[in-house]
Amino acid sequence: MSNLTIELLEEKTQAIAGLPHLSLQLEHDINVAVQLKFVRETLVLAAERITQMPNVHPSLMGLVEHRSNVFWVLDLPQLLGFTPLDVTASDIHIAILQIADMFLGLGVYRVGRVKRFTDTDIQLSFEQGVPLSIVPFLRGLVIDSEEKIYLLNAEAFFKFSLNSPV
Repeated sequence: MSNLTIELLEEKTQAIAGLPHLSLQLEHDINVAVQLKFVRETLVLAAERITQMPNVHPSLMGLVEHRSNVFWVLDLPQLLGFTPLDVTASDIHIAILQIADMFLGLGVYRVGRVKRFTDTDIQLSFEQGVPLSIVPFLRGLVIDSEEKIYLLNAEAFFKFSLNSPV
């Protein structure tokens, strides 16, 4: 009986290897992921709940009040050099990042599922063709069953200056 217990524990350890990341869809075939430890929650909000602000960076969709917190929502695809989100859509998919007491919403086409990556899965070199605008936010690249997933550094979003319009 004790052999069975040991085998089950070994299987469980193997099944949860790697750090959990939340995948986010930027375009039909372009996915990124952020470490789950920085994701407070995900939600789908009606577009009218986002208060647009004048004279800000084009990637800032606006401000949102959610659970007594007010935070900016970024159009993540636009910021990273891809096709901007459809502002006429009725709903916006958002992943809310939290570092210390700061919050930031990442607007994306779809919030995906949680995937685990080990350090050996992560490539630190990037191929040509990666938009230069994504580079300041990149942590690495994972090729997961023929799918490229760009791993983002969540902390870089909080350090990046979006104060002035481009």
